[in-house]
Order: sequence, then structure tokens, then C-alpha cells
Amino acid sequence: MHRTGSLDDEITARVAKATAAFGCLRKRLWDDHGIQVDTKVQVYRAVVLTTLLYGSETWTLYRRHVKKLDSFHLRCVRRILHIKWQDRVPYTTVPEQCDTTDIESILFRTRFRWSGHVSCMSDERIPKHTLYGQLPNTKRSAKRYKDQLRVNMKTCNIDCTKLESLAADRSQWRRLCYSTVEQFEQQRIDSHDSPCNRKGSHLHKLVYFSK
Repeated sequence: MHRTGSLDDEITARVAKATAAFGCLRKRLWDDHGIQVDTKVQVYRAVVLTTLLYGSETWTLYRRHVKKLDSFHLRCVRRILHIKWQDRVPYTTVPEQCDTTDIESILFRTRFRWSGHVSCMSDERIPKHTLYGQLPNTKRSAKRYKDQLRVNMKTCNIDCTKLESLAADRSQWRRLCYSTVEQFEQQRIDSHDSPCNRKGSHLHKLVYFSK
């Protein structure tokens, strides 16, 4: 993280590392038609996605960051499935063919699980100070992590005022995270497929700070 709180350099570095990891497997895996798609997807998740989203549960993102990550994710998935832009396949259906979701839903799950874990810590722990803190030398327009977490939880219909009580039961919190994110993902797809929203999903634009 930059001293100003900006994640631009980190996102650029993550995309570059993930691109290199994806490119190293092009001939041995992605272009090999003898390997099943399921196997390719499992390797993609284990090698490429983990490289791309390393530490993402602690990121405070803006819309431009999510677009950059999601663009890379969709390019990789299309490459694995050998889908060209000329095929006119809707972008909402591409991740589903790989039994995965878009980057935004993945970020939601990791952020909710991490924040629930930290909220159960004692107040003296450094991660909890970080969760509720803010860098003193950042711009006034910079958003805190808990501000974004509150917006994300509201988007997924989770009561942000009950974070600590909900997260106290780890298994229940885990199920809640997955179920609410699945509902959000389905709403996003339905919103995009509806005739009035073919040019862009309004739901998708409300999730992150638009900067």
C-alpha cells in the first residue's frame, strides 16, 4: 500500500504478476485440448486467481480498480473456454460456464470472511485497530475500509450493525457470506439480462465508491 492509501500501484503489480502466471501455462495447459476444462479452471483458481487477489480481503477499492481486475479475469476465462469476442457471448454467462463468478463477488466473500474473523478479535489486536482505523496523511476524499465494508454489506442485505454478533458463530457467518453473495450475483445477472438494463446494470454501479 502506498503511503497515501492509494492501491493503484498494488493493483497494477497484481495484474502484472497474474498475467505472467497465466502466460507461463499457455502452451502446457490453456492450448492443450486434451485437458478438460474443469482441470484448467482448478489450476486457474489455484495459480492465477490467488496471485491476482493476494491480500485482497484488506483492500479498499474504487470502481476503477474493480473494473481492471474484472477485465483481466474475464479475459482469462474467455481464453480458457476459447471464446472470442466475435462469438457475442454475454459477459455475465462466461464465468458461469467455468463454475465461477465475477471478481466483485469473490471480493465480497473474502472481505466478509476476513472482517468477521477480525471483528471477533480482542480490541488490543493490531488487525482490529487497522479495520477501524484511517491513515492520518491521506486525502480527505479517501475512504476507510469500514466505510466500504458497510456499503458492501448493505448491498448484500447484511445488517452491518450486527457484524460482531453475526460473526461470533463462524459456521453460520460463513454460510451467510456465501448465500448473500450468491443472491447478489444472481441479481446482477438478472439485472443485466432484463430489457431495461441491457446497456448496463445499475445495481453493479452502486457497490463501490465511484472514483
